[in-house]
Order: sequence, then C-alpha cells, then structure tokens
Amino acid sequence: MEIKFVTEGMACSKCEARVVEKLSSMAGVNAVTAKAADGSIVVTGENLDRDALAQAIEDLGFDVIE
Repeated sequence: MEIKFVTEGMACSKCEARVVEKLSSMAGVNAVTAKAADGSIVVTGENLDRDALAQAIEDLGFDVIE
C-alpha cells in the first residue's frame, strides 16, 4: 500500500528528516520518502491509516494540502 501527500512548509533536508523519522516509527510503515522541493511525502507499508499519518505530519508543523 502506498499513500501520497502534498504538503506545505517543508523547506530543507532537516524538515525531510523530521518527517521520515516521525512517520517511520508509526504502525505498519515500511518506508517514507519526503521531498522538500515539491512538498511530497510518500509512505509505503501495510494497513496504513491515512488520517493518522496526516495528523502526524501536521503535528510536525507542516500543512497537508492533498
């Protein structure tokens, strides 16, 4: 299963690393790719909860726009 997000607010590699670290620790997540350049986040895994992932992204201070 793969879930894609488009976000606003990621500005640098440290932002990307914070997102990857936070989401990687969540249940069912196998891999996370975050790109500040276009605000994209791709999460792969099993039985993923899109709402919980989106909330975790927003808790880090980034806006989920899609």
